[in-house]
Amino acid sequence: MNIPSLRPSPDALLNPCADPIFKILFTNESKESNLALTSFLTDIIGKKVTNVVLQPNELSGESVTDKQSEFDINCRIEGKIVNIEMQGLNKDDHFGKRAEYHVAHLLNHYIQKGMDWNESLKAYQISVLNFVFDKGEANSINHYFMRNEKGRTVAKMLNIIFMELPKIESLPDDISLLTPAQMWGKFFLYASVPAKRNFIEQLTKLNKGIAMAVTVLKNISQDEMNWYHETRYWMHVSDMKTMKNAAERRGLKEGRAKGLKEGRAEGRAEGARENAIENAKNFLKMKILTAEQIAKGTGLKLEEVQKLAEEI
Repeated sequence: MNIPSLRPSPDALLNPCADPIFKILFTNESKESNLALTSFLTDIIGKKVTNVVLQPNELSGESVTDKQSEFDINCRIEGKIVNIEMQGLNKDDHFGKRAEYHVAHLLNHYIQKGMDWNESLKAYQISVLNFVFDKGEANSINHYFMRNEKGRTVAKMLNIIFMELPKIESLPDDISLLTPAQMWGKFFLYASVPAKRNFIEQLTKLNKGIAMAVTVLKNISQDEMNWYHETRYWMHVSDMKTMKNAAERRGLKEGRAKGLKEGRAEGRAEGARENAIENAKNFLKMKILTAEQIAKGTGLKLEEVQKLAEEI
């Protein structure tokens, strides 16, 4: 029996803008993946980076009441500790606070008791955003650190860098006008788009790191499980947008104050369950996963998935 593939075509490539694919792209156990990560960090920080070493992605708090951090890509380079994230949604417009917390937690975690301050690492929170964060800033890549009202900096130990993909997408597809960091933005946006393959090929000729990233992307696109992870991610994004829109529509009818609050909660529950059932039906039809795997992935009970299987 031929099992249908989630891969659209034999030469289709995974989308680096999908959070799980972004992680795999830069943490794959290959020389090409490490070179791609090293090049990306060099281009976006603006300084030569060498000897990139991956670190654990989960940082614990100092006490049970502290908020923990789970990073996409946590790595260490000479004099710096870096967390890199791909972020698709700015839920409740809170991402700025989240970024500040992450970079502070990162620095605190790697500062040891009794350490000479001159030996302290600089902490970097680098976020590739699939939304516009700073509407008042025209630049597509912005570096934030602590300044006073006159623009004077403190120690630059806490660094936040945002790459805003919508701003990069609006830039002309003229490689001669792009900075190395902006080239990466175009790569993230276009790598999986068949109509942009010639443009991506041009990028690989000018940016060796992107050439390595394309090689890794081609390799990991051979793995059916990675397509499953990407599919699940986009389902999650759709679920979040659907629930948000449903809650907002319901809230407008019931009133801005009470309606929005109650509508969002109810919309999340109803929308999430309806989408979970629909997703389970789709996976059952594809006959790729077991009922147990589908139940775990969708959050439904095993008995519910088995009942759905009988109905199909």
